[in-house]
Amino acid sequence: MSRVCGSRCPWWQRAVWALALLVCTALTAVQIWDRLTYYLLVPVTVNVRVTRNQSLRFPIVSFCNKNRFNMTAVRALQERRGNASTRESWAIPGLVGTAGMSALDVWEFTSHDKSRMIKECWFTRGRTCEEVGSWTTVYTVLGVCYQYTLREPVAISGIFNNLYLLLHDQESESYENDRGFKILIHDPRDDPVIDLRTHGTTLMEGWVKDVRVAVREFKTIPTNRRPCIATPTYSSSQCISMCFLRTLYDETQCLMPYMSASVAPTGEPCRTPEQYRLAMQKEQDLLFYGGWSHVKCSCLKQCNEDIYSTYTEAAKTSGKSAKLRVFFQDLTYDEVSENIAYGAIALLCDIGGTLGLLLGASVLTFIEFVEVVGMKFLPQGPRL
Repeated sequence: MSRVCGSRCPWWQRAVWALALLVCTALTAVQIWDRLTYYLLVPVTVNVRVTRNQSLRFPIVSFCNKNRFNMTAVRALQERRGNASTRESWAIPGLVGTAGMSALDVWEFTSHDKSRMIKECWFTRGRTCEEVGSWTTVYTVLGVCYQYTLREPVAISGIFNNLYLLLHDQESESYENDRGFKILIHDPRDDPVIDLRTHGTTLMEGWVKDVRVAVREFKTIPTNRRPCIATPTYSSSQCISMCFLRTLYDETQCLMPYMSASVAPTGEPCRTPEQYRLAMQKEQDLLFYGGWSHVKCSCLKQCNEDIYSTYTEAAKTSGKSAKLRVFFQDLTYDEVSENIAYGAIALLCDIGGTLGLLLGASVLTFIEFVEVVGMKFLPQGPRL
């Protein structure tokens, strides 16, 4: 700077130093901008570690009968309505409104009895499912379904040491000629309302299916390019499901049995055949014919997520029942975590290195500059 600003220096010397100063300042600005941009992107490194644990949390096992309605109960309800001669299975919408019954009442009346469908249920040798877990009823787009929750972590693995389920549909008549069961293995935070239909696997009668489960635990960092929500109770599956249900309600203005009150706090259940038919038609249009997509929802991923990967083997059996075994092959899981790859210290080091290399600047240089400016513009006291 003394060469550039000094009036006693030759013009060519001042020009050379001015050019060098401008070039170095430009390179410094470009380098600092590059480092700042990289820092603001929050770059991460991914670490994968295989961990062997003493126990693992068993996933939720949800299942639905693809024969959506108990046709014996349907025929009884048709007799009550006075149209028992109508044998078409699609006459379900016409039953809504019978004796003031809403769609939810019809679903509950015509649902399959869990105790009749589940012939056997064991978890490990010698212990029934009810001893170590519990069954709950869930309403999905496939009808009235059931899911099993284990109360304690699994401390033993192997094909004969986890869940064994023997299912059988005792109805001789089927709704829309559909048979078998839909199975979904998922995290407790996931919502099976639409996932059972879109992500479930089919188990047909007369088949046995062995499902080996592997766990991958993801711990991600929210970034500008990949935002996520770190709230422990948040679930992207629940967010997407709620988005679909609200879209469907906006089209129908009545609550189907699988819609909770949170979808529309002031909404009324579907109570007439016309409302039910419209809701079923809109459900098909939105979910199965491309009228709705989850990309339209503003649902972010969850930062901490457990994904249960399944590996399935199926074989034909001589009986009519469907057998399902869900088990951990071993008590290991993959832990996938992200760490900050470029922090504030690295940013300061890069900026300081650039300033020192191109401009010969440091913290002391900055302090000297401030001192010179202060002495230049601030009033000076009297000299002794």
